[in-house]
Amino acid sequence: MREREDVVVAVIAAAPEGRLASRIRLQKSVYLLDRLGFESGFEFDYHHYGPYSRELDNATADAKALKLIDERIEHRVRDGAGYSVFEAKISPKRELLAAADRPRVHERIALFARTNVTVLELAATVDWLWRVEKVSDWRSEVAARKGAKTGGGRLERAVELLVILGLDPPPPATACP
Repeated sequence: MREREDVVVAVIAAAPEGRLASRIRLQKSVYLLDRLGFESGFEFDYHHYGPYSRELDNATADAKALKLIDERIEHRVRDGAGYSVFEAKISPKRELLAAADRPRVHERIALFARTNVTVLELAATVDWLWRVEKVSDWRSEVAARKGAKTGGGRLERAVELLVILGLDPPPPATACP
């Protein structure tokens, strides 16, 4: 049986250098890994930043309290906003990653770690909208929910990420005039 904290450690430890930056990145990484068959056991709902699991957030706090991971706050140079950087303090239980094709999990988490966090957020949101909420015009809906975040080619890069992962969204339906 998987312990919630073990899943958190496994994901963080699989990131390059055993570090993963931002709570949003951790949430979206686990969500997308689950879509790829990781089976974390966490339930997700839609929240402000897209798919979100309160259980995952609690497991992260528990892993920190148990000293399985460290969390430090760093600040962006651009605006001083703080964000979390997680570091695994122990090796993950082998069976967690072995069951889910370990090299592919590491490869995907490395991809998520180097992907712009807004692009990752948008990719998870697009996937959620069409798969879970069954929104046929997901492009318009993500633009309505995320506004300016979808600009600058970020939405296109999010869709490209989903295609790379094999989670291609269907062409968005357009509303009739």
